[in-house]
Amino acid sequence: MTRVEKSRAMATWMQAVLSSDEDLLAEVLRRGLEALMEAERDAYVNAEPFERGEERQAQRNGYKPRTLTTRVGRLELQVPKTRDGGFYPSILQRYQRSEAALITALAECYVQGVSTRKVGVICQELFGDTLSHETVSRYVQELDAELEPWRTRPLEGAFPYVILDARYEKARVDHRIVDVAVLVAIGVSEEGHRQVLGVEVVHGETRTSWGEFLEHLIGRGLTGVQLIVSDAHAGLQDARRRHFPGVEWQRCQRHFLMNALDKAPKALKDQLHARLREIWDQSFGYEAAREGLDKLVADLEAQHPDLAAWLESDGEQTLTCLRFPPTHWLRIRTTNGNERLNEELYRRSRVVRIFPNPESCCRLATALLKEWHEDWITQRVYLNMEHLEIPAREQALPGVACT
Repeated sequence: MTRVEKSRAMATWMQAVLSSDEDLLAEVLRRGLEALMEAERDAYVNAEPFERGEERQAQRNGYKPRTLTTRVGRLELQVPKTRDGGFYPSILQRYQRSEAALITALAECYVQGVSTRKVGVICQELFGDTLSHETVSRYVQELDAELEPWRTRPLEGAFPYVILDARYEKARVDHRIVDVAVLVAIGVSEEGHRQVLGVEVVHGETRTSWGEFLEHLIGRGLTGVQLIVSDAHAGLQDARRRHFPGVEWQRCQRHFLMNALDKAPKALKDQLHARLREIWDQSFGYEAAREGLDKLVADLEAQHPDLAAWLESDGEQTLTCLRFPPTHWLRIRTTNGNERLNEELYRRSRVVRIFPNPESCCRLATALLKEWHEDWITQRVYLNMEHLEIPAREQALPGVACT
């Protein structure tokens, strides 16, 4: 199709949208989704309509109707088909997974006794429709069959960088509302792509829960770890030292800064913030940053001896990343990669507010993280690993499981 033909087609499409009696946003979304699905089928078939040739992979086979419930209302879509039955639009698969996880969580709230009025209002606002028991049952079965194999999949290849973090949600356990921790591990592979390595919902960040989580990752094949990035939670640190002895640790600079400001008197907070940022942002290597930290400790020692002693003993933990390639520093010095995921998890989980059980919380978190994982591994590399010395596979340092 030439540029002129494309312009005319777009003009015709816009005229049809603007003249439609239907809601404008819903109509734009419907036509946009159908255009994306049509383009994806063209790529799958690998041939123009009625075109013959050896490169053709399949035959077009018309369309089938599909009702999609979205936040802008019900969309009546025409989903493209192929004669071999092997094509299904990826955009519908991804939409089904995330929306189904949220629907399932809401439905379980209803099953556990949450007001039908509250659940109905939420569903109406989010999807423009209410839920049936048949829909709930079907979503639960389909989701669990898809999510659990992904959550427990073997981890292939080495992951030089591993970022660990946790966030808290509320769930009902034994008729009580308690805080449960969502443990998340992100890895950067030897090819430079980010991946979600694991997710687990536990009753708290203890040495045991973190230890079991790390042991599960090791059992699935996590190896080649050269640096772990995390906060200084005691349970996590105990588990990290036990399962990954000899692996370097980068203490999250963002969490450390918050800890430091909590320890500092009010009049010193702005100055301390600026000095720490200068050490981290403007140093050209580990030794320069170490000198800057020593100078900060010396300046504080006379008037704030406790703060100076803490900075001297713990501050060096934030400089470990400077022993790695400079092009990696910005992305391995904090757990911000996990924090972005935490924001997305919060955005979706706040609709539920209180999960009926930890399993439903894990289901929603896994569905969302699986989407992020799939996006990451298909995008451009997150870090160029050419400058990182990666040991031979048989020499890569694996985690050591508890005995």
